[in-house]
Amino acid sequence: MRRFIVLLRKELKELATLQMLAPFALTMLVFALIGNIVGAQGAEAERTRSLSMLDLDRTPASALVLESVKQSGFTVVAAAGEEPRGVLADESRPAVLLVVPEGFGSALERGERAEVQTYVAVRSFSLMGSRESAALAGALAALSQSLQEQLVVAVAPDADASVIAQPLAVQEHVVLGDRQAEVGVDAVMSFITSQTIFVPIVFFVVIVFAAQMVANAVASEKENKTLETLLAMPVSRSAIVTTKMLAAAAIALLSAGAYMVGMRYYMTGLTEGFGGSGATAAQEAAAEMARRLGLTLGASDYVLLGLTLFFSILVVLAIALIIGAFAENVKAVQSLLGPLMILIMVPYFMAMFVDINTLPTVARLALLALPFTHPFLAAPNLFLGNVNAVLAGIAYQAVWFVALVIAAARIFSSDRLLTMRLSLSRKKRSTPVGA
Repeated sequence: MRRFIVLLRKELKELATLQMLAPFALTMLVFALIGNIVGAQGAEAERTRSLSMLDLDRTPASALVLESVKQSGFTVVAAAGEEPRGVLADESRPAVLLVVPEGFGSALERGERAEVQTYVAVRSFSLMGSRESAALAGALAALSQSLQEQLVVAVAPDADASVIAQPLAVQEHVVLGDRQAEVGVDAVMSFITSQTIFVPIVFFVVIVFAAQMVANAVASEKENKTLETLLAMPVSRSAIVTTKMLAAAAIALLSAGAYMVGMRYYMTGLTEGFGGSGATAAQEAAAEMARRLGLTLGASDYVLLGLTLFFSILVVLAIALIIGAFAENVKAVQSLLGPLMILIMVPYFMAMFVDINTLPTVARLALLALPFTHPFLAAPNLFLGNVNAVLAGIAYQAVWFVALVIAAARIFSSDRLLTMRLSLSRKKRSTPVGA
């Protein structure tokens, strides 16, 4: 056991170098920085939201437009009788101009459709640049609803304006097991997506990185002739295989944690930056909806999710270790890992866009036979309470891992390990002299 621990420490020291760990820390810091910057800019943009308004009507109706815009959080800058293009040409002024043309109030009095005009100066193509125009559209929609109710009251004083404006009321419900909530299915799907989107992305990035890391390590040892020294140590070959995979898995889990934390900061910043004050209310409503439907994960669920990811990483590392043993050199590793990456991408995209349970039986069984499919299904199954499916996936991955470890140990036990060569690149044939 002591030799195993010493060997494991040796593998960890070789992998956990500054060059290897620095990108993880840098990634987490960069994502956190981007999220904080976007969130701060979003809060600042909402606090300083402004527009120019050109009132050519100057009636109580146009004053109502001004009041509605102010209630939406805009600081209104009065514009003189200039052309819209001239008002927006000055970049020190707001990028949005609202024009209330002459005759706006009289049109409403006659029961006709009144018109307002909006002009937006495009000064950047970022998402943040469209925030004020989107907020103005919401303010004008609310104003239109208010004017509609006033017109209904004027025509039919005894009628309920809200009923005439919207005679059909739809009350949506979502049923999940023995729970139900008065909420639309779109809101539920959006919540589940927001909670599970990190897992497949981070898992895919991490396993690709981990596979390349362990395969390159073995191929490099073969190329540098250091593998002979390692195999000559008084340690079993299975211990060598296990320590290599455990060390690489530890580094992979560390990177997964870094990516998860960084992505969480990043997405939080985006939500606060582009959602504004409505983002908090939406998040609170989503949390309440999740509580009613039981769409929450407990400590045991996170343990199962972690085990699924861990065994998936181990399976990928075992395959990569075997590939590294067959690689002719470090350069050949990339071409040999290509088929493995394709096998990982197939369930990644299938789980993202389709319901695997609705596929034909043959296609469904083929996907479930891949050990890489189960981590992509783990989080949705846990939200639905399908714990047995997650446990079955973990057991299936464990069987794959044991079988691959045995296969890798046999390969490392053979003296042919040092002479194995497999490359997908074609070698040029030498041309005989005088041919």
